[in-house]
Amino acid sequence: MTLRTFQIHFNRTHAVYKSGEVITGYVEVNLTETKLLRGLYMHFVGRAMVNWTEIESRGKSKVTIPYMAGECYFDQKITILGKEPTNDDDYQLSLEPGTHKFPFEFQLPLRVLPCSFEGTLGYSRFFARAVVDRPWKFDHVTKRGFTIAGVPVDLNTIPNAMSQVYAEDEKIVCCLCCATGPISVTAHTDKKCYVPGETVYISATLENKSNRSVCTLEAELIQSVNYGARREGVGAPGFRTTSHVVTSIMYEGCGAYSRATWVQKPLVIPPVPATGLEGCSFIDIKYYIKFTADVASTPFDVDLMLEITIGTEPLEGSFFGRSMESQDAVTTADIHADMAKSVEDLHSYEQCHQGVREIRDEEDNEYVYGGLSFSPLYNFYKTPTSTPMPPRHQQVIASSGDKSTTL
Repeated sequence: MTLRTFQIHFNRTHAVYKSGEVITGYVEVNLTETKLLRGLYMHFVGRAMVNWTEIESRGKSKVTIPYMAGECYFDQKITILGKEPTNDDDYQLSLEPGTHKFPFEFQLPLRVLPCSFEGTLGYSRFFARAVVDRPWKFDHVTKRGFTIAGVPVDLNTIPNAMSQVYAEDEKIVCCLCCATGPISVTAHTDKKCYVPGETVYISATLENKSNRSVCTLEAELIQSVNYGARREGVGAPGFRTTSHVVTSIMYEGCGAYSRATWVQKPLVIPPVPATGLEGCSFIDIKYYIKFTADVASTPFDVDLMLEITIGTEPLEGSFFGRSMESQDAVTTADIHADMAKSVEDLHSYEQCHQGVREIRDEEDNEYVYGGLSFSPLYNFYKTPTSTPMPPRHQQVIASSGDKSTTL
């Protein structure tokens, strides 16, 4: 085999970029013998796509109708060796055996670019291809994805960011002939806005006046994605929503005619994209804390949905136990600078909680080199270990009558 290695390397270790920045790196080619070619070029692509199908009845038959939407943010080729792709089959050059490194640079457009996102029905994806152009044979192709950080979501600009999110519900789980009393649940978060790495503290109270026990109490971080597309790409609009559990915590419930309480139970937010996906017109991301009381021997559980906002820029002072407003006004500027540096020290980029996805598309065949498995990297703030939660925040109390038990 003549071509031993064919890879794209980015100079930035984490390969996360913002609108207008210059992507630099090199293409590595390792040959076992001399190879003839016309040139080596790169193809930089940024686009978003949504695609699903629906089954419709037409008389006695059924047909599959595609729904599609797409946006292209950039699509540009740059030649880094030899000639641009043409119909001139006479031109050729040769590469000697060994390792060759060809540097490249590409400036991202100065426009709004959505955050990289790989979803169930669609994506916002950015990648580079390198192509060894051989007009008389099949081209050699290698591909590698990179992450676009997207539009910053500064939580300090969100109204009521420090306000608790509250919900309540009541449900009678028995039929009318044997109804014994409702199950009442209230739940709230400690605030409304978070960044990945932060902890959501969830408090809840369950009053069980029924003769059914509550098996478990569970809190889940739900990512809900709204997709929009058009029938066959040009017709009537259609919409789909998918949801999945990002992470969760679960504890024991309580018996019949009893009570259970959560006091600031912690749920850490893993690396996820920010709320919204600004810059993409047909994908919208939302987040919820779903609190569920699983009632025994019945499908009628009690569910509460608490909508939260996940951003990229944390609230001032959110990692330090007090806000800037509580500081001495004389030293506010110095404290602000120290906090900014400390928060920067906590910041990193981490792989998406969902792991890797294959980014193969219709242009890629089975002979493509490089990494077709890719996972976006997202903002992540490592919470300081110097401020642990007080012990009382690690308790769940279940009570029955005048007796109470710490779980």
